[in-house]
Amino acid sequence: MRRLLLPLAALLLSNALLLVGHGLMLTLLPLRAGIAGFTPTEIGLTGSTYFVGFVLGCLLTPHIVGRVGHIRAFAVLCSVFSALVLLFQMFPHFGPWLVLRFWVGACISGLYMVIESWLNDRATRETRGTLLSAYTVINLTMIMVGQQALNFADPAGPVLFGLAAVLLSLAIVPVGLTVTLAPAPMATVRLDLRHLWRLSHVGMGGAVVSGLVTGAFWTLGPLYASGMGLDTVQLSLFMSAPILGGALLQLPLGRLSDHYDRRLVLLGTTLTGALLSLLLALAPGDAPALTVMALLWGGMVMTLYAICLAHATDSARPDEFVMVGSGFLLTFGAGSALGAPLGSVLMALLGPGGLYAFAALCLAGFAAGIAVRRRTHVLPVHDETGPFQPISVTSPALFELDPRTEAGARDETSPPGP
Repeated sequence: MRRLLLPLAALLLSNALLLVGHGLMLTLLPLRAGIAGFTPTEIGLTGSTYFVGFVLGCLLTPHIVGRVGHIRAFAVLCSVFSALVLLFQMFPHFGPWLVLRFWVGACISGLYMVIESWLNDRATRETRGTLLSAYTVINLTMIMVGQQALNFADPAGPVLFGLAAVLLSLAIVPVGLTVTLAPAPMATVRLDLRHLWRLSHVGMGGAVVSGLVTGAFWTLGPLYASGMGLDTVQLSLFMSAPILGGALLQLPLGRLSDHYDRRLVLLGTTLTGALLSLLLALAPGDAPALTVMALLWGGMVMTLYAICLAHATDSARPDEFVMVGSGFLLTFGAGSALGAPLGSVLMALLGPGGLYAFAALCLAGFAAGIAVRRRTHVLPVHDETGPFQPISVTSPALFELDPRTEAGARDETSPPGP
């Protein structure tokens, strides 16, 4: 492992610093918006523009990298991100925050693409799966560390914005000083959403629902926690719990879906997630109980995207995997952009619990769709499911790191056997 990661130490260190700053901002911005007097609907709309920017960044970054290269693109995007963080503190008003959050989404998705295409360029057939797993662990760990950094200062003051800006600025240093050669330009992928829908109705529906629910959570979760009476320490633990739950249960649930109809596993996790959402919507403001429920909720909901993606790729040709993954990310982004404002409407009507009432409605509707689909569409007996690969929602470049992608490409180009 050390021999694999040591040549990539500068890139991974930059990634770690970036994600600590990003993890801090994920929780700080909705919380600070509530302190500044934004309504739930306004907070939801700022989250919506973040996800719209995220999708746009995925589309534009290959052109930027093709023009100036990976290192310069990383430095520019990280520098802009750092400046945007300081502007949030300077202009704490709804209009400017709409614009700022849009460009933050574009910057972070672009940075993800630069890092992931760089890792893919350095990966080999033998190391691709190990590198993907290590990268996923680093991402989840650093985001949780960033959320705990919320406890370093008063969220109502300027210190946390300054800390996030410092971390993002420092993230430029390791990559800027690296002596390794930059990778080749990124390849662009042509999307065919109609073909994706034909491949897997359940998979595409799951991507939308995953976006709706998690998009609402990332934007409105801190507002829910503060509305339930949690202090800053309790709030940061509450926001980290779903990430930890998703990290702990993604691989076991994925392996389970390798041995049974993935739709059956999705039905179970979705129904459980809907039940936990109802409990969170109706629960009193008891911090330990809310955190435990959030941990279990994350285990059900944060794993939804990866299992749906695996279900869709079971029906795709090996050379279509990157296209399928990119289409899923676009669909997820669209769902996330809608989830935040829709969830905010229920929060305005029902109070903090409206966030999880919205999640319960989405998950229950998806569970009903899965049940209907299983009755009307029976998978063939010789169904060959590929091995589940844990994956996080970052950028289209991540799907090239999946070891099945390279194996599939070789199978398509190699001569037929005897």
